[in-house]
Amino acid sequence: MAKDLSANLDLNLIKTLLVIDQEQNLRKAAERLFVTQPAVSHALQKLRLHFDNELFTKTRTGLTPTPYATQLCEALAPALDGLYRAVNTNQEFDPQQLTGKLRIALAPQYIYALGSKLYLAIHQQAPNCQVEVFTWNEATFDELLNGYTHIALNYDIANTSKALHRESIPISKPIVVARREHPYTKPEIGILDEYAREAVWACLIVPERNERLTDIEQYYAQHDLSANIGFRSSSPESILQVVKQSDLLFPTLDIMVPNDHPDYRKIKARIDGSPIDHTTICYYHQSKKNDQQTQWLLDLIKKLTLETNTQ
Repeated sequence: MAKDLSANLDLNLIKTLLVIDQEQNLRKAAERLFVTQPAVSHALQKLRLHFDNELFTKTRTGLTPTPYATQLCEALAPALDGLYRAVNTNQEFDPQQLTGKLRIALAPQYIYALGSKLYLAIHQQAPNCQVEVFTWNEATFDELLNGYTHIALNYDIANTSKALHRESIPISKPIVVARREHPYTKPEIGILDEYAREAVWACLIVPERNERLTDIEQYYAQHDLSANIGFRSSSPESILQVVKQSDLLFPTLDIMVPNDHPDYRKIKARIDGSPIDHTTICYYHQSKKNDQQTQWLLDLIKKLTLETNTQ
């Protein structure tokens, strides 16, 4: 009969295992767990003996999980999260009582438009939380799956893991941003307009969306035309600075700049061709669908998006 590895296993050791897997560095794991590095090393040794596996091997930059550890942590993260929720299910949720760290990943357009507002909204209601709002990157999906990142915001992305829940939030309209004194003065623009044939565009690089081909290029291609992309960046700030000092046009979302911004003017984007989906999606683990903390975060994001859309 196979050994029951769940017998006499300390839940604190499981938590330590998951944090080591997320950080892949004993010092950083110790900082997150508010213990000493020797204590984390001792816990790791216990875990190795219990599972009869090395779990992590040393590298020049830290630790690398073994295939067994990767599989184990992928299974344990949602299970432990579910256990915590079950234990606390009858407790009334109060953000004021929240402690620890909240990690939220936002695609560049959202971190620019909502990042600081989201932190301030969370801090007002949960002042004892440490908040990390960071730019969506190649590790975001994995970190959502292993529980390291709580929630993330981006466009709708096809072929995501079935373990992730996708929640639509109020849609921000696609627009074009130009400098306030831009020579194009019409309230609307489409790629079939005469001016658009010669226009030069500044485009935001959005992870998982348009690293290779921008939305503007796709719209032009539908009509066998070529878009003139003068500048691309993953930084909204850089693009807006370029737009402010040139005649480049910036296709983006309505939330990017307020209607009364002194430096920029919004031009309505007329969709010439098959529409490209600009649905905004909150991603989080399926196990958190009924989690009060996750729903609280989701409600904050929805509220901020609505408020920003009306500016």
